[in-house]
Amino acid sequence: MLPDIVRIALRLILVLALIALLTPFQFLIITLRLPGSHFLPQLFHKGVLKIIGARVRLSGPLPAPGTLIVSNHVSWLDICIIGSVLPVNFVAKADISGWPIFGSMAKLQKTLFINRDRRSDTANQRNAMQDRLLNGSRLVLFPEGTTGDGTIVFPFKSALFAAAELPEDDKPIPIQPLSVAFAELSGIPMSRRIRIKYAWIGDVGLLANMLHVLRSYSFTINLTFHEPTNLVAAGGRKKLALSAHRQVQNGVANTTVGSVSVVASDADVTPEFEVSPKPLA
Repeated sequence: MLPDIVRIALRLILVLALIALLTPFQFLIITLRLPGSHFLPQLFHKGVLKIIGARVRLSGPLPAPGTLIVSNHVSWLDICIIGSVLPVNFVAKADISGWPIFGSMAKLQKTLFINRDRRSDTANQRNAMQDRLLNGSRLVLFPEGTTGDGTIVFPFKSALFAAAELPEDDKPIPIQPLSVAFAELSGIPMSRRIRIKYAWIGDVGLLANMLHVLRSYSFTINLTFHEPTNLVAAGGRKKLALSAHRQVQNGVANTTVGSVSVVASDADVTPEFEVSPKPLA
């Protein structure tokens, strides 16, 4: 069994080597507008998970092209977890585009950056998301607007579902809820105390969180894709946000052995949580 410092160093070297190997090719593909721009990012995400000993366990129907995927958000690692199973683009806060390394990598995966604080840009951002979806891209949206502790799923912001609104004569855009749940460590079900260490929340720094993941033993994440729906079938943005939140929270709860169960309700009430969130995407 390798000491922690050796395990961290080896994994970090391998991840950096993977970045150095794939980035030039992806840059050329994007710059020259060549086909297959999703292939290398998905390969990269699979490679990262392999290096750190993470296993993804899938259930439910995979989203069709042109689907808006709405998921809970636990950590920066969600990007690799979701991106490893199918070609997707992510919707992220505009701030992330300026982050060293991470911002450049996000651009190479054709991440769509939005500024949620500028209401004047809402229509343009909605149109940009619609264009991507109507052109067949699968977009991943984190409608909590922050990260949770891996057990609690914060309420979904209904305004972020505006991209699925189309004129009545157009075919509705499919929306598919997704539950991300950190399930096992070395084959043993995680307790909440262990699970929260994989979440990037509160005062935990990015470097500290990354070091914890790099030193970790093998772990398993459950991805549960729920049945797709659309705004018309759900009866509007607010009802859809509530319904999607219930499905995602209960999907997480199925992994966390009933830690939380959300009961159906038409009341748009924001519950109180003890977890201190960290704005991410």
